[in-house]
Amino acid sequence: MKRRLINYKSNEQPSDIGKSALECRVEFIKDAFGNTEDLLMLPILYHEEKGILFYFETISDSEKIQESILVPLSKNPELDFGDIPYTAETKSKIKLEDTINALLQGNTILIVQEEDDLFSFNTKKDLSRSPQDYSELDYVYRNPKGALGAKVAIIEGKAMDAIRLKQEETDLNGRYYDEFLKSGVATGFYTDYNVQSVCPLLLKHTKDPLLPLIKIHSKGHRAESVGMALFNNDKMTGKLTIPESKVFILLSGGIKQKVSFLVRTKHRYQQNQLNYVIVEILNSRPKTKLNVKNGAVTAKLALKLQYRIREYPKNHLSSSLLLKQLNNEINAGLTNTAKKTISKLQEANCDGLGIEEEIKVHHHRLWEGKYKNVAIKEIPIKVDLQLELLNSGIIN
Repeated sequence: MKRRLINYKSNEQPSDIGKSALECRVEFIKDAFGNTEDLLMLPILYHEEKGILFYFETISDSEKIQESILVPLSKNPELDFGDIPYTAETKSKIKLEDTINALLQGNTILIVQEEDDLFSFNTKKDLSRSPQDYSELDYVYRNPKGALGAKVAIIEGKAMDAIRLKQEETDLNGRYYDEFLKSGVATGFYTDYNVQSVCPLLLKHTKDPLLPLIKIHSKGHRAESVGMALFNNDKMTGKLTIPESKVFILLSGGIKQKVSFLVRTKHRYQQNQLNYVIVEILNSRPKTKLNVKNGAVTAKLALKLQYRIREYPKNHLSSSLLLKQLNNEINAGLTNTAKKTISKLQEANCDGLGIEEEIKVHHHRLWEGKYKNVAIKEIPIKVDLQLELLNSGIIN
């Protein structure tokens, strides 16, 4: 087939010597979006010339593309472009530099090898039908100049209260929230998601994300940590408390630093502080194991923890008998929190631990036949915590 070199106008990008028009344009669009996974390329045949359809899977309507572009083109490859019966609105021909904004708006771009111009179709999804509107977040994600490293959080209450917060710690609210969320990640309160890492989860519905959940005290001029918001696909379906959030991050292997817990013992003293012990997790080793029996999967979450006792008001930690008893009580307390965490995840149908992904990888046929898009509450999940006390004070 004859290949023609493209002659760009002054406001278009220069072509590479020796490359066809189609190759240059495809390379330009791919370079603009980097390694974005849901930018799809579909090869087509148009007037016996190669063509490419570009669109974003998450913001373009696949039904419109199929019914309005692919089917007519496949049935009538000999027709002139204007004679094809479209139901999607066809925009005027566009230039190469306009394709980036067109794709970000949900349009589908058609590039044909022997055509100087490109064609754009309005195939944007009807967001009014979606329970959650992430169009603004999606725009930041796809914009080459977008702040992909920006933190993402959920506000309990009105988002406008967060925007109008009159805090006194920094000059800009944006900087205040950035430092606030970084501090939460450092202390094990939150997962460390940003725009770049969370958008594929929200928009492509793979592993469910858990995002920082905060509320605003307008009178105190401060933000306060609530825990983490649970998601099922793109819907918020529940929340975890701060202790439960810490346990979740330990189970998921997301904590790389030390994290502390306040654990209640079996003592019942009048002075309430005497009934608690503060422990610091020094090392954690989580492991997920899938047991399959009679075509049914059971997930076992094993978590080995090495810890030290930071504070115990009763003291007397030199007694080995007391330390053994205390270790059992700490184990029971953390195990109870872990079970509550798993129960809330299942109740919210939030697969934040990626159980379905584990089944897909290790038992693919079973996943295809029974566990594809299954509700996480349908999978029994057991938790096994093993604790090792390394020391019991600031000296030993």
